[in-house]
Formats: sequence, structure tokens, C-alpha cells
Amino acid sequence: RWAPIVVPLLSSGPPLSPPMSGSELWCVHSDPCGICCAGVTYILLFFADWVVCTHLLPPWLGLSTGSCVLGLAFLLISALAVASHLRTMLTDPGAVPHEYTPSALLHDEKALPMCSRCNGFKPPRAHHCSQCDRCIMKMDHHCPWVNNCVGANNQKHFVLFVGYTALLSGYAMVLLVLRLMATLNEPRLFLTTHSHGPQEPVSMLYMFLLLFEALLFGLFTSAMFCEQLSSILTDQTGIERLKNDYAPPRRSAVQNLSETFGRPCSLLWLLPTPVTFNGLTWWDILPTEHEV
Repeated sequence: RWAPIVVPLLSSGPPLSPPMSGSELWCVHSDPCGICCAGVTYILLFFADWVVCTHLLPPWLGLSTGSCVLGLAFLLISALAVASHLRTMLTDPGAVPHEYTPSALLHDEKALPMCSRCNGFKPPRAHHCSQCDRCIMKMDHHCPWVNNCVGANNQKHFVLFVGYTALLSGYAMVLLVLRLMATLNEPRLFLTTHSHGPQEPVSMLYMFLLLFEALLFGLFTSAMFCEQLSSILTDQTGIERLKNDYAPPRRSAVQNLSETFGRPCSLLWLLPTPVTFNGLTWWDILPTEHEV
């Protein structure tokens, strides 16, 4: 069996090919734009948490039970979004090792599909990523916001990230609209708070910025979530749709979802946990898929 490609988190050299271990993480460290975009993502998520928990809920509802429940629910969704983002960014998306070749094809070098860029075996449905400089299994696209490719081994985490971010954006907009309605019905809320003194104008600025952020990223992540679900349900990646070079087999929606989220169907589909197929990881079953 071959081992997945991993890059030590602090490495500054080219990608290595050691066996997988718990002390090593996949990390694309050669793309400054991707690193900056990932940092901006965390700043925006933490900014939303801070505004909701300090400038939106306490001045409106005080420290009541309802305020605490709403705040904790917001933080929970935010934590799921952050965890999903980390999983997407630090999980090998499905890079094909340079030295890997299916044993059934070793006798016929002419039958080996090779990548002209990385000079390695190129399995069916793999595409080369110029940012990662590797061939990625079922590569959908390279996303700078997660500083990684979205491929066979981390698409689940990416779908959860955009899904929870879209949910968080919608939740923030609902809270802001309810706060506005409460202010219109009771104008004193605009000037006073529950035991926090006068409402500072800067708080209104923060809430306006939160509304703008929620609208912008809510629309973006909602569109990405729908596009990814469509890709999974039709069993065609974004690149395969553009190139029209893959005809997916006829399978049910649940079967196609299980190819990305794992088998059997369970509540773990909603959590950024490693994808497993009846106890086996994607790396365990991949070699057998190419023994053709």
C-alpha cells in the first residue's frame, strides 16, 4: 500500500512523501494569497462572534436566559464553521504520490496515464493543481479562502464550512432585523441599554459592518453550498463539468452523498470528522479502486 502525501506544517521545502503520522499535517505554504485569505476568514468569523456577543445581544436583551441561549447558539455554529475550515485547510485533498503506480499496470508502461507537469501517474478523475503542484483526486477547484484544493478527501469539510458559514450569516441577519424591529417599536433601545449605559454610536457602526459582512458572505457561501451539493449529487466535479470528460454512473442521491460524506449514513455527516467508509479511510480503499 502507498501512503498519502503529507507536508510537515513547518516545512519550507518541497512536498515530501513519508507515511502518515499524527504529528504531520497537510499545509500549502507556497501561496501567500491563500494564507492571507485564510487569515481574513478567521478574522471575519471572530469579528461576527464579538459583535453579536458584546454589541448586539447584551444591549438588547441584557444577560437574560434568552440572550445567553441565542449567543451560545451563534458561537456553536461559528465553532463548527471554524473547525470545518481547519479540516479543509489541513487535510490532504487527495494528492497522488509521485511514486504510486497500480500493480496491474506495471507490466505495460504505455498504459500508464502520466501527468506532464509532475511526471507521475495520473489516475482517472485526477487533475493537476498548479498551486499545490500535485495531481489531486476528484479535484473540484483550488480555493484561496481555505488555502487548499477541494478534492476527494476534504470535500465534505469544505461543504460543511460553506454551509455553516451561510447558516451563521443568515442567523446574524435575523438577529439584526429583530434588533431593528425592537428599536423601531421601542426607540429608547437606540439610546439606552440594559445596565450598560448609553448606546455608543460605534456599536451601531459595528452592527452595520456585521450586516454588510453577513449579506456579502451569506450570498457567496450559499451559492457555493448549492454548487457543491449539485456537484456531489451529479457525481461531477467543477473541472469535469467544464471539460466534459467524465460520464458519471447512475446512482441514487444517497449513494452519491456517501461517496463524499462517508458510509454508513449518520449524524457524523454534519460534523467535520474524518471521512470513513464502513471503518476504512479514503486512503485505505483508494488503491483497490485503481487495480484495474
